[in-house]
Amino acid sequence: MIKKDTINIRGVVLDAFNNPAKNIFVVSKNKEIKFYGLPIYTRTGNDGKFELDGALVTDTLEIWWRKKISLINNGSRYLEIRLPDAPADSIKVSGSVTANRTVKKKAPPTFKVLINATVMDYFGVSPTLVASYPGGIEKFAGIINEKLIYPKKAIENNIEGEVEIGFSIERDGSTGNFHVIKGMGYGCEEAVIDAIKMTCKWRPGILNGMPIITNSSVTINFKLTDN
Repeated sequence: MIKKDTINIRGVVLDAFNNPAKNIFVVSKNKEIKFYGLPIYTRTGNDGKFELDGALVTDTLEIWWRKKISLINNGSRYLEIRLPDAPADSIKVSGSVTANRTVKKKAPPTFKVLINATVMDYFGVSPTLVASYPGGIEKFAGIINEKLIYPKKAIENNIEGEVEIGFSIERDGSTGNFHVIKGMGYGCEEAVIDAIKMTCKWRPGILNGMPIITNSSVTINFKLTDN
């Protein structure tokens, strides 16, 4: 028998108005003999929450809604899943962070942040002026790249995977409303939030001459490397 590393995933499924979506099937591509070769699955409760035990570390999850939705999960133990009709997050900043599995030096690990940014207002309509970061989005990513630290507890427990933190850009340009969209625990979510908090204020989005609140997210891939 071939054994595969598995993880347990918990999370919540939200509808277009951020309300819990109940009776939504969440299916893993992992197949077990105890299920006669059928995929492992679970279903959301009345509170929209679910627990999926035995998913693959890197897995394709299928969300059975009005139509089948595929979601690639890269080691995250917590997922906030938004159905397609939900208002889109505005800015998507993605990146990665690496560290050695066994710490032999005190030198800080290196990070690489990749950016794919699109700004929308709360209702998914392009504002007159999009939110912007002083010096450009590359500078924003650079600060996160500089400040982000792979948590020691995560290194010691060989924790790898993807973390996505959502946040808002307020009318005064400050960041707030931090929440976990994808998480792994062991201090990884807090490390990303701390890095975001170390950035300076944004220039807020403008709609009809007035500043508006826009939504953003930062995605970091935590990866351990062997010497």
